[in-house]
Amino acid sequence: MSGIHVQDDLDFNIRFIEHINEKEPDPQWRIDQIVYHNTCVIAFCSSGEAVYRYLNREVPVKEGDLLFFPKGLVRSARSNPDNPWSFYTVSFDMEFLNDSTWDFFKGFKNVIRSPHPFKLQSLFAELSMVWSGRRSGFTIKCKSIMMDILYQIIKEQDRAEHGGAHYYAIEKTANLILSSYRDHFSIDELAALSGLSSSHFRLLFKKIIGMTAVQYQNQIRIYKAKDLLLSGDCNVSEAARSVGFEDIYYFSRLFKKLTGASPSYYLKD
Repeated sequence: MSGIHVQDDLDFNIRFIEHINEKEPDPQWRIDQIVYHNTCVIAFCSSGEAVYRYLNREVPVKEGDLLFFPKGLVRSARSNPDNPWSFYTVSFDMEFLNDSTWDFFKGFKNVIRSPHPFKLQSLFAELSMVWSGRRSGFTIKCKSIMMDILYQIIKEQDRAEHGGAHYYAIEKTANLILSSYRDHFSIDELAALSGLSSSHFRLLFKKIIGMTAVQYQNQIRIYKAKDLLLSGDCNVSEAARSVGFEDIYYFSRLFKKLTGASPSYYLKD
């Protein structure tokens, strides 16, 4: 089948978590030429300052910063003795489910400076508590929190690449399309909501989301309809109307174009 391949999106599993540490401020803290060959490491600065050195770079770290170190990366670091950092570290292994994900994390050697560090702080605090408590199901919960943390890395990388103000303007309109997918928005309406000209909106939306606003609206509707058909709760006409299509023939043509099969193919027997 042809069409949009949603499975090509970034995808991975957390294979295992080796250890999680929470470190209090220590003016004397330092590491020299440390390297983990079998696990990746994430470090989050909850307060204070530190300096890392890797790949012939010196990287200052401050409160709210997050660092991702792939396997095999040699690094050194030290606390700022006048304002020593407190931090969380997580050593873990990932299974990459496609080449796109491998390429993303293999090439990721930057510090994430999130405009919303409280989200990461909350996630790491919860992760540390669940890991330390080791109650029934803690492994599943810790992997779930780690997936959320890594998702935040992906989102923040997108934001940094495209610029904060424009990124959030496009995110706002994309979320509106998602939450009101039965409605039909014109490009001019969406551009006005984002505070951009129509031409600038078209350019940014495609660059950030990866498709035009019209394609995004259609993709959401069609895959919502596909899920309805797979659930067995409705027929083709009912699925089409439930996602905002009155013209069943147009719906069927668009459905086949995007999924590679006709709507009836996904009807439950």
